[in-house]
Amino acid sequence: MLIKNKKIILNIFCIFIFLFGIDVKSEEFDISAKEIIIDKEKETIIGKESVKAIDSAGKIITADKIVYNKEKEFILAEGNVEILDPEGNILKSNKATYDKLKELIITYDYTELSLSDGYNLKSKDILYNVKNKILSSKDTSLLKDIENNSIETSMFQYNLNDNLFTSIGKIKVI
Repeated sequence: MLIKNKKIILNIFCIFIFLFGIDVKSEEFDISAKEIIIDKEKETIIGKESVKAIDSAGKIITADKIVYNKEKEFILAEGNVEILDPEGNILKSNKATYDKLKELIITYDYTELSLSDGYNLKSKDILYNVKNKILSSKDTSLLKDIENNSIETSMFQYNLNDNLFTSIGKIKVI
């Protein structure tokens, strides 16, 4: 009787593992494109032409080409890159990376940012700490508000939570 009960428990345990343990990790990105190439060996997905990637938090990344590494949860976006966050901020560049694990978005070269509160920012090589909602750049930047006032800086940091723009160094306010 004891052996029969152990077999029943073992069978129930195996069924439970089979049903609930198959793939509990959900996909972090939903990617659509005209052309998609999947490399199972390298665990990458390459999307070409009108690529759109949406992460689990609602950020939408569009580009001409996106390379997604599933293992590292890392996206490289190239060509007409546009990143829209759930708050309505739009970041435009020609090349950007998104490290989902570190929650960092990095743009390369010329970048435009339209903030939901009406500010427009033009800079290079912007670092966006998604978790802390802090934008920064060590390059010359131009920030304009709704009334067309502008601030030109040699570097900046902008806290989206506190709407606090800070800079050290050369600053020109018009």
